[in-house]
Amino acid sequence: LKMAIRKLLVVGATGKQGGSLITALSGISPPPFHVLALTRDASSPSAKRLASKPNITLVEGSSSFPSKIFAAHKDIYGVFSMTMPRTKVSEEDQAMSLIDQAIKHGVKHFVFTSVDRGGDVVSDMNATEIDHFVTKFRVEEYLKKRTGETGSKMQWTILRLVAFFDNLTPDFLGKGFASMWAGVGFKPLQLISSRDVGLFAAKAFLKPEVFQGRALSIAGDELNFEKAKVVFKETLGYEMPQTFGLVGWGIKKGVREMGMMFDWFKEVGCKADLKECKGLVPETQDFASWLRES
Repeated sequence: LKMAIRKLLVVGATGKQGGSLITALSGISPPPFHVLALTRDASSPSAKRLASKPNITLVEGSSSFPSKIFAAHKDIYGVFSMTMPRTKVSEEDQAMSLIDQAIKHGVKHFVFTSVDRGGDVVSDMNATEIDHFVTKFRVEEYLKKRTGETGSKMQWTILRLVAFFDNLTPDFLGKGFASMWAGVGFKPLQLISSRDVGLFAAKAFLKPEVFQGRALSIAGDELNFEKAKVVFKETLGYEMPQTFGLVGWGIKKGVREMGMMFDWFKEVGCKADLKECKGLVPETQDFASWLRES
């Protein structure tokens, strides 16, 4: 008798994080999960590309209104949840009703991507004053509280992310990111590739005994801007695209939250345990391997 393949609901399936989880799972044979790929627009080109792949069902809807999703798709084993700041819907609204519905419908494992706020222990208590750090902190607290008080058997894993290598693009925004990184000065910045967020999330679902009940800060490298420029030149053979410091200063002043975040990177900084991350996911990219491979 063939066992039914377990269902995994993936929020942000056409975005970087959800997409990287789907990519990580698609490399495994036989497929460990059937992916329910949640998207706001099933007719978008990126959604259509997903739909053409095996073991994927497109689900049009929103994580803010999850009851319809659970009504249409029974026996969902796991949920991958990520929230987007600065959208019309608050991050709490994007995640909290999804947590409630997951508990109600007997989901076994809920993986939420959050943000590192100073290492595994400190992040449990430190909400910081940065808006989107605070909202993710609240979602974490809600996830723990609700699973506890409902006596739910749902297990959770929280993956706390640092800055993304992927922000370093050759366009204006990427150069602005480089300029703000330069402004952090001598202090190293921790970074991770969005590809690796998918690998960690996949590993969490595949090895629940290692990941359940854990809130883990994840990073692939830690380096200051001067070192990054050297690695960039050595790896790609040309100078890292950068713009005037004034641009970074302008972005920080214009986008208050961005300014606060980079000030926090300079004063406090992320404190993921790189050695532990490498032990859990040996393929984790450092800056040089990200530049070469991604």
